[in-house]
Amino acid sequence: MTCLNKNKQGTEILLDYCAGTLDAERAGAVEQHALECGECRALIAAQKHLWNALDELEAPEIPADFDARLYARIARENAGPAWKNWLRELSSGGFAPDGLFWQPLFSWKPVIVGAAAVTVLAVGLSLHLVTPHAPNAQNAPAQIRPESVDAEQVEVTLEDLEMLMPPAASAGRM
Repeated sequence: MTCLNKNKQGTEILLDYCAGTLDAERAGAVEQHALECGECRALIAAQKHLWNALDELEAPEIPADFDARLYARIARENAGPAWKNWLRELSSGGFAPDGLFWQPLFSWKPVIVGAAAVTVLAVGLSLHLVTPHAPNAQNAPAQIRPESVDAEQVEVTLEDLEMLMPPAASAGRM
């Protein structure tokens, strides 16, 4: 048997084993695998420890006035301005009278994303309008072009540059 801890389905089988929801045949196969595999044995031990801790957990008692306080809070929230109640109902989900959960009519997340997209577009457009475009032939600055090149002058200039360079740099160029 391949290690159950190596894939999602195997991990789910291990968790079902720990919860006690596997049939006897499959539970026996998991127990046999756990005898051979230290990783699965450790996971089973940790899960059993967790299940035991959850079984020992006692739920706190609900105060006797819980219902009265809950209904008073609901009444306080509904007593606010009608536009606040309307906005709250539009922007948050809730339970419909038939018991089904309904989705909010709108969410602020798409509004925020849309505002960010509009901001990026506005900044990009403003940068595009402010930056200079390619110069036209009419607006192009005059370029300096040499009329003729004296080969001897170039050779002398290169020799002067070699003299000015440090010895290590000039040795690498040769």
